[in-house]
Amino acid sequence: MQTQKSRPGAGTAYDNTRAHDSPIDRVLSRLDRVKSTGPGKWQALCPAHDDKRPSLSVKEADDGKVLLKCWTGCGAAEIVNALGLSLSDLFPGDRYTVTNTGPMRRPFDYRDALAGIAHETLVARLIVESIRDGRPIDTETAERLALAEERISDALRAAGGVQ
Repeated sequence: MQTQKSRPGAGTAYDNTRAHDSPIDRVLSRLDRVKSTGPGKWQALCPAHDDKRPSLSVKEADDGKVLLKCWTGCGAAEIVNALGLSLSDLFPGDRYTVTNTGPMRRPFDYRDALAGIAHETLVARLIVESIRDGRPIDTETAERLALAEERISDALRAAGGVQ
């Protein structure tokens, strides 16, 4: 991670040496390539996977909580863990408490899984068509095909399909 972050809208380089008391400051101060996309909205590299282009959307809600959406499928728990934070750090004050009632299960959205599977299937199809047309594939393309298979398997597992 870089030593200084930019939080567009704040007007200056992000100073990691000062206290970050608000949830949005705690999150943005730990992200790379932060870019404002509108009032209370940012885009950055997702710290939970090897992001080449920013795929993480960050939004500060009206009540001060931080909303995270990785467009490649990383969950909020994975993202905050990669940042060295916890889910409670996304909420102002003591508005979020974790009780030891067992494992938390995040609500599952089948549409997200299907959209991810559709995207990864398209990636695989394009690579297969390239091979069928006689074009050799390089190591990076082969790794991307393996990643597509892994993501499809993960989505199926999450949906309760394949074990």
